[in-house]
Amino acid sequence: MLPKRIAYYTKKVAQFGAIHPSKHRNPYRHNRLMLYKKLMHEQIAKEGWKVN
Repeated sequence: MLPKRIAYYTKKVAQFGAIHPSKHRNPYRHNRLMLYKKLMHEQIAKEGWKVN
């Protein structure tokens, strides 16, 4: 399950970075991505995975 979460996060970060500066960005997307990243790292630590 964790590899799927990492793939989802990576895909969403790529989508966020691909938005052209002239287009309207969702002002909450960055905060949601950072919260998702924090929770994902907590889950990684809880399951005992090694993070470099």
